[in-house]
Amino acid sequence: MKSLVLWSSRTGNTKAVAHAIYEALPGEKEIGEEGRISDFSGYDIIFVGFWAFRRGADMVARRTLSSIHGGKVAVFGTAGTYPDSPAAHDYLENAAALLPDDSICVGTFICQGRVHSFHVGKRSEHAQKVHPMTPERLARLQEAEKHPNEEDFRKAGAWALGMVRKL
Repeated sequence: MKSLVLWSSRTGNTKAVAHAIYEALPGEKEIGEEGRISDFSGYDIIFVGFWAFRRGADMVARRTLSSIHGGKVAVFGTAGTYPDSPAAHDYLENAAALLPDDSICVGTFICQGRVHSFHVGKRSEHAQKVHPMTPERLARLQEAEKHPNEEDFRKAGAWALGMVRKL
């Protein structure tokens, strides 16, 4: 089994989860930053990681996902939202939908992660209107600061092994 783990990261969250996935995988494997690897042939499974952006994957991950033809792909991400929230579901579903018709999404995984300081600190008037800083939002962002953690890494590794076993 030959696996490839790719990641795109803004704050280091997704990169850390990618490394946890990589470490958990058996067999021949490679890891790299998205945009630096363009030949996806020869891999039995490709793990593609993203940081959450506008209800989907970030732009680098979007380009990667849409360029994998004929592959079996496992999609993972990090977001400031809770992993079981509707928003987390949307991030994963929208990211997986970017895969070409000749590729197969074998599974998805998301964990909470630190949020870029823009979303917590000084924000534009428009951002305040779209996403006001409510007590609930502040509590979620404060919780996100604790992630990803060792439990998240363990879950990511277990998920990755499950994806390999699925094949």
